[in-house]
Amino acid sequence: MGVPAFTPYLEIPELARYNFKVVHVKGSAKTKDGKSNFQYPEEELDKLGDKSIKAFFITNPSNPTSVEICEQCRKYLVKVVKKLNPNLMILTDDVYGTFVEGFTSLMKDLPKNTICVYSFSKYFGCTGWRLGVIAVHKENIYDDMISALPEKEKKRLHTLYESLLVHPEKIKFIDRMVADRRQVALNHTAGLSLPQQIQMMLFAGFALLDKKNKYKETCRNLLHKRFDIF
Repeated sequence: MGVPAFTPYLEIPELARYNFKVVHVKGSAKTKDGKSNFQYPEEELDKLGDKSIKAFFITNPSNPTSVEICEQCRKYLVKVVKKLNPNLMILTDDVYGTFVEGFTSLMKDLPKNTICVYSFSKYFGCTGWRLGVIAVHKENIYDDMISALPEKEKKRLHTLYESLLVHPEKIKFIDRMVADRRQVALNHTAGLSLPQQIQMMLFAGFALLDKKNKYKETCRNLLHKRFDIF
């Protein structure tokens, strides 16, 4: 996990339900004058070359430091993943990326490895609605790894998802996530409720009509003024 991080992200892996073994990748780099810039030194990113580490979770731009991972760090991360740990699962929370000029997600640099999370409702200041989006590249390591599972595990998954399709082995990873959210059996009720769908439609429609990005610029200016960030 990339740290500093949003406090609940630090707490969730410790819950008994998950009990993950966590390795912290520390944003401990400093500027020439000794100030923290919260970027990841190469020796920290090198930790991800260990194949025993299965996933890297990062908030980009970070929370609470509001720093985007720099181009140099992104390039080095790409090098580590491709050379040492090609099946590393990357989960990136890009919720504040909208407010960073020229923002680049890790989904661009490592599209097949990356699960990208974004929040419509947080962008529009309606955090209580919890209207998020998850994006996965059509060609991804997740579908590949499922296809490469041992036969015993494939049979278990076949039984789990056989109520959905005649050939459940063909279900994509992203569709499995949706089904799992409703314990598979209630997959027909998965997804967003009608009020949530309408709210997202209104958000998206507003963004399309705001061709000069006045809302985005207003938010960025307020953030700059209040917090001196981004």
